[in-house]
Amino acid sequence: MKLCWLIPDDRSGGVASVAISCCEQAAKAGYETTLLLVLEPTSRLTANNLPFRVASFGLEGLAEETPVELINWLSDHPQDVLLLNGCEQTDAVIPYLPSTIKCIYVVHDTAYRYWKASVKQESDLDAVVAVSETVAREFRQYIKNSQKLSVILNGCNFSDLQQPISRKDDIIFLGGDNPRKGAFDALKIWSELSNHGFIGNLHWFGNISPTFQIKIKQLPDFEHIYIHGHVERDVIFNIASSAKVILMLSRVEPFGMATIEAMSMGCIPVAWDIETGTKEIVSANKTALFAPLGDIKILANQVFRACNEYEAFANNVIEQARSNFDATVMWKHYESLIKEVSSLPTISRSKEGQKPTNYKPPIRRFQLLPSPVRSAIRDFVGRSPQLGYLLRDFRGL
Repeated sequence: MKLCWLIPDDRSGGVASVAISCCEQAAKAGYETTLLLVLEPTSRLTANNLPFRVASFGLEGLAEETPVELINWLSDHPQDVLLLNGCEQTDAVIPYLPSTIKCIYVVHDTAYRYWKASVKQESDLDAVVAVSETVAREFRQYIKNSQKLSVILNGCNFSDLQQPISRKDDIIFLGGDNPRKGAFDALKIWSELSNHGFIGNLHWFGNISPTFQIKIKQLPDFEHIYIHGHVERDVIFNIASSAKVILMLSRVEPFGMATIEAMSMGCIPVAWDIETGTKEIVSANKTALFAPLGDIKILANQVFRACNEYEAFANNVIEQARSNFDATVMWKHYESLIKEVSSLPTISRSKEGQKPTNYKPPIRRFQLLPSPVRSAIRDFVGRSPQLGYLLRDFRGL
């Protein structure tokens, strides 16, 4: 059987990580597997000796030609099952797909723009997957045939863990300067920790603008903050293996890939007590610690608790991630779904045989505002955890 996972690119985000893990498992299980990208893959993907094929349309920018490119590619490389992952450029092409192909639409986020196609194109899809119950709740009521929707939690290929003799009271934060991921909260929590004598280091990952770096450098005890920027996953795994805490301050977290990756290396999640995918992968006071949304003092106390009581949490945290969210666990569910879908009657798609039109990027109203205004709004919303949580699913409008 020929299986194909389609993603936009492999430059960032958990979508690529999940798709790559699925492809590795599928190839190991004996399926003829392809990872198909809209944009050119990075050297880190092509340089690796992977057990599956990597292909690309080689497009650039907004990749408006994606619908036609996909139909042409499938004509040259027929597949049995196509899994669409977080790629808006392919949403409109679904009715044009050959009836010989089973199509599974995987929803990776809670915002409307990421799940609307699964509802609008339901009749032309063989199955829909939500990567968490948190995601599924957003659109389950709009799916006419409930049998088409499955929840398959993400999984990961974890790095080997060699426990250090002793861990430092170090923290990792993966949100860069993104207000939605809690960048402004990280500034506040570090000040609170520093004012109460915290002796550990903060490892700050992700893209950070020069303007935001100035904010970080103005923090107390800045010499204990290490700005790593955007790095390979292996670097994060390595530092996480000697740290004690991961700050998970996002206002929206569809699943929590970064959380399980850090947990697999022994980091205890300290997070806001809000309804996100994080709560589907941890248990309060057993594998994670929570604080009321926006309460920096309690959040700081939870960080101190995680460091001081680390041994009471560590084994549970590692076991939870590696036993329940390993890529092999995820793959079992995908393989079961693929087999089930393959046995379904053929769908006669509504526009099969016709030539699809090019992808037309939707007008994002927020993007129509001048750049300084957008930045000011982001910063204003980012400074308020409550407001950020309230507006969490207005992304992309």
